[in-house]
Amino acid sequence: MFTIFDVYSLVLLLASMTLFVRRYLKANPPVYPYLIIACTCLVANWLGEAGGGLFAMALLVAASFSFLGCLLYPSWRTMSRNKPQQTTKEA
Repeated sequence: MFTIFDVYSLVLLLASMTLFVRRYLKANPPVYPYLIIACTCLVANWLGEAGGGLFAMALLVAASFSFLGCLLYPSWRTMSRNKPQQTTKEA
């Protein structure tokens, strides 16, 4: 029988792995954010099956926000490159 924790963690894990593989084929993305998402999905799934539903859901929501950060990261990098140069006055 599948629980909400199984489905949520599996979908989040597959989405983050797909995003990592797509970015790996085009560039060299950092591994740690995707590894953190995978470990969080594993722990949340285990915790949800062990009876810690509230804590498991909190971990999965946190991993979802981390995934959104990974999803939006390249656009943040290009936005930061387009900032005008600030000059400082020397005293």
